[in-house]
Amino acid sequence: MNNEYHWWGLEESTFKGVLYDSINMYFLHDHPYKNWDEFAEADPHMAYAHLTSIRFDALEQQFVDLRVIPQMLGVESLPLKSTVQDINRHDWLKSIVDLTLFRFSSLRDIAFHFVNEVLELELPDHKLNIKQLSKLLKENHSDILENLKTLDRTGIPLRLDRNERAHKGFCDLYTEDDQLFKSMSWAEAHKSQINGYDLISVYEKSRDKICSIVIKEVEEAMQACIELVDELYVHYRDRHDELSINSKSGVSHHFHNYHREK
Repeated sequence: MNNEYHWWGLEESTFKGVLYDSINMYFLHDHPYKNWDEFAEADPHMAYAHLTSIRFDALEQQFVDLRVIPQMLGVESLPLKSTVQDINRHDWLKSIVDLTLFRFSSLRDIAFHFVNEVLELELPDHKLNIKQLSKLLKENHSDILENLKTLDRTGIPLRLDRNERAHKGFCDLYTEDDQLFKSMSWAEAHKSQINGYDLISVYEKSRDKICSIVIKEVEEAMQACIELVDELYVHYRDRHDELSINSKSGVSHHFHNYHREK
């Protein structure tokens, strides 16, 4: 497998720059507000920036959290030592797949929350789906909607695998016979002799297949996310500016220097 460390994140997005520049040197401890309402009334643009930052950070963190998957697949010494009981090859791969599916399946929903926050759509959680978003975005935010639809399509193999695993209990480890692989992995962990079965080769082929799928799907999703958040750049910039009018602190000079409308 490829031993590269994948620096997945949203660093290449323009939106990350405008978000950080809008928050810049604003520290809440410099403004002793008693509660959120007082803060939002005095500096509504900073309240908007703060809420957006929470959603953006959650979105980016999903990609950061996925970086560990290739690291786990690259573990060299198996069975994995544990003070409880060593983890065999089958259980290790299966746990990696479970973690991957869990982390990847959240990306789309977190992106929905991000769009909901930036555009101030105020959709409740149970209505945050592509159908409801389509109704609200198709007229005035068609480009954003198209990027959401692209993100909705990315990672379909992983999402389908997740549904099979979560709802039906099926987990494909790409070993041709996962039950036999499970038995041989158990035997290795218990130092039993294995004849006529190349456990190491089967494991490595499975590991490499899983790794290639994860890398491909995550990188496609990351590109879709970058395009999505960057479609919201102008809206966020202008809304932050608009909310700053008559606020207590106003927009930082740094923000205007880099993000003034041209």
